[in-house]
Amino acid sequence: MTIPPLVPDAARTASEEHRALRALLAQVESAFAKTAPRAGSGPDMVAARLDTLRGPLGAHFEEEERAHLFEQIEERAPDQAPLCARLRAEHAGLLRRLDSLRSASPLARRGETWGREVRAFLDELSGHEERETDLLMRTLDGSIGALD
Repeated sequence: MTIPPLVPDAARTASEEHRALRALLAQVESAFAKTAPRAGSGPDMVAARLDTLRGPLGAHFEEEERAHLFEQIEERAPDQAPLCARLRAEHAGLLRRLDSLRSASPLARRGETWGREVRAFLDELSGHEERETDLLMRTLDGSIGALD
């Protein structure tokens, strides 16, 4: 059985969105002042870049849900259902964490805790995107879903 075009199309769209999200994540990361403050860095710039990330990230998650991407993968590869469920569940949690970080006051942003929480969020989001990209690439190359 071959995978109908809908799954590869949705997977390609999601993969393209992942590339755009990685660029936004890199912008957030670059806004952290390393050793000395520089233009375009600091907690307020990190917060601004988190604001910029929110729309595309929410839209990306909504598109995956609207396209029923995970359900399609599960139909073709039932053994991937636990991973699909995990990825879907992570969407709401990641958006909640992002919104919480975005709502921090300017004073709270200057504390060490906020910066650590932002970095932990970026790591969690990167891990989510890596797991999702791996699943999508396996869907595209046909290594999952070739059920008889």
